[in-house]
Amino acid sequence: MNTYALLVVQARPEDVDVLIGRLTLLGAEGIEERDASTLTRGGELGATLVASFPDEALADLARDALGGDHPVRREVLLGDAWRDAWKAHWQPFHLTDSVVVVPSWLTYHALPGEQLLPLDPGRAFGTGQHATTALAARAIARRIVVQKPTLLVDVGTGSGILAFTAALLGVPRAVGCDNDPDAVSAARENAERMSFAGGVEFRVGGPEALSERAPLVVANIEAAVLVPLAEALASRVLPGGALVLSGVLATQREAVVEAYTRLGFTLERCDAEDEWVAPELRAP
Repeated sequence: MNTYALLVVQARPEDVDVLIGRLTLLGAEGIEERDASTLTRGGELGATLVASFPDEALADLARDALGGDHPVRREVLLGDAWRDAWKAHWQPFHLTDSVVVVPSWLTYHALPGEQLLPLDPGRAFGTGQHATTALAARAIARRIVVQKPTLLVDVGTGSGILAFTAALLGVPRAVGCDNDPDAVSAARENAERMSFAGGVEFRVGGPEALSERAPLVVANIEAAVLVPLAEALASRVLPGGALVLSGVLATQREAVVEAYTRLGFTLERCDAEDEWVAPELRAP
């Protein structure tokens, strides 16, 4: 019987959206929300999030990251029933105007102009349902129309969803990297299943794993990583190229943008969704 690590986090209702984003960025594969409107009620603060992690080590790291801000405890679950229950709520959806993400267990008939991305939630962050991924994907789609880049670099690639989106939208080559070997393994499996293997490549590591400089670079990580990585990320962008950042809370926008404008980058656009923003910068 399979064993899964869970984090049970107590939160105020107004903090739930941000906390779901943090848990997702920390590696949660599935998150159940409990509050006054659900059959199982929320805890003493009004809401409870139950997050499933692929292993106990990752759950422990997430617990340590959240423990100072929210009451959190770790549990162990036996069996697959809870893990699979969320599938009933996971439906095809538009990641961009033309790209539709479809889980493998559902059938979807594409409308004219739509392109299907058959991506399942797996061991890596990035199904497209979270605002941070959606913001980055929409920015990539706009940039592709204007720039017509021949290469996209995706730092912190997770499931590979942003690299796959670029490939679907016509970018001849995409290179993704991630410090998590499991994420890279999942991304490679996704690429093989979707026949992207020829134009999409994944490597273990951060920006240091990349020798390429690209006209379009995206990094959907989090502010605590994007700021110290500023010089390394900037070095991967060709002169005059675009850098799309995501995983940034609105309250962190100024600090993140400043880290890159100090290097000569210019802020061109910054879309927002929920509590999240996605700065788009131009390299000098």
